[in-house]
Amino acid sequence: MLTSIRLRNFKSFADETVELSPFTLLLGANGSGKSNLLDALRFLQGIGLDLPLSDVFRGRVDGRREVWPGLRGGAQGAARRGARSFTIESRWAIGKEELTHRITCQVEPDVLVEHESLEAKVAGAPLFDTHTSALKGLEGLASGGVVWPSAKKTRSMRIASVDRNPARRSLLGQIEHHRGRAEEASLADVIALCNALQVAMRSALSLDIDPSRMRGYVPHDADNLGAGGQNLSALLRRLCDEADHKEDVLGWLRAVFTPEIDDIEFAETGLGDVMMVLVEKGGTRVPAPSLPDGALRALGNITGLLTAPEGSLVLVEDPDAGLYPERAGLLAQHLEGAARPAGCQLVAATHSPSLLRGVSKQGLSRAIVFQRDPETAATVTRRLGDLPRFEEITERDPGEFLSAKALTG
Repeated sequence: MLTSIRLRNFKSFADETVELSPFTLLLGANGSGKSNLLDALRFLQGIGLDLPLSDVFRGRVDGRREVWPGLRGGAQGAARRGARSFTIESRWAIGKEELTHRITCQVEPDVLVEHESLEAKVAGAPLFDTHTSALKGLEGLASGGVVWPSAKKTRSMRIASVDRNPARRSLLGQIEHHRGRAEEASLADVIALCNALQVAMRSALSLDIDPSRMRGYVPHDADNLGAGGQNLSALLRRLCDEADHKEDVLGWLRAVFTPEIDDIEFAETGLGDVMMVLVEKGGTRVPAPSLPDGALRALGNITGLLTAPEGSLVLVEDPDAGLYPERAGLLAQHLEGAARPAGCQLVAATHSPSLLRGVSKQGLSRAIVFQRDPETAATVTRRLGDLPRFEEITERDPGEFLSAKALTG
């Protein structure tokens, strides 16, 4: 699980640390910085995929297929106004280990790694660091994009030659063995932890559901939700192949649809493509092309969360968009129940009072409020549970937490 993230000079953040839980809601007005935090999390996903930093920001296309969509604003919008670099520090709980990763990137004239380090709590020393005394003056970014790492205070390390300019991408995937060295076994442990962190980073799943792409037939063997959620029918069919999971699916459907859903079926073409068909109480059959946007979006978010690989970090903006307010609270209960330490971690940005009314008191207390400092315009955050009137507002109406008066009073 990603337990916290610290952002320095990243977009609207001057220096802010955000603590994350298995289920974390992000609250605040438009432009307060919620989407900038999600961009920081997607930046970590990009370096976990071992993409060059330039591709992380601008995107990557293979042929005509978009492999990575890039980040809003590109590299030019990554550093806060007046800064030429930014730092992202993230803390992770992976198995029994606690890892802290720091990366500082310059954005002008090129996007390069200036400083990067990885620490493990058990080791009590950096697994690698580009700024240590053991480097004897070689620390930092040298001419030609050379970055020199060292680990455990004394051992120098070697960068794999995956790129002529190693500083163009994170060092996590570039540390390699020195054959024949006495420290090789220890270095293998470092590489294993680097790889484990990369897997955790790249496992992030950003759900950007597009109902217009969810209404047609899809290949029955699709194994992921797909960009925009277009493979929803295939994943629902796979879930419904098991009786217990089908009852869970019907439970979600009844939570977000009106009228009541009695069953779910799947139409199939001769080529094996499938499309979901909902059966209302009374026998009316409603195929995917006839379903409302809000219901499809909600169902896509829930399905994405419950079919994501174990340990995935799932990112969602406005999960109840287009959903009837009465149903938003039920959706919140399902999302909160699906996010758990042993399964997936959910970070969701919302403006919905109705959704907040369905969240547990514990879930509300861990929500993060985003605001802009009136003097510096920098994003500042705090936990909802730390507000002076948290107990009072929670008892009266959690939807009030979206009002400026409640957040400043």
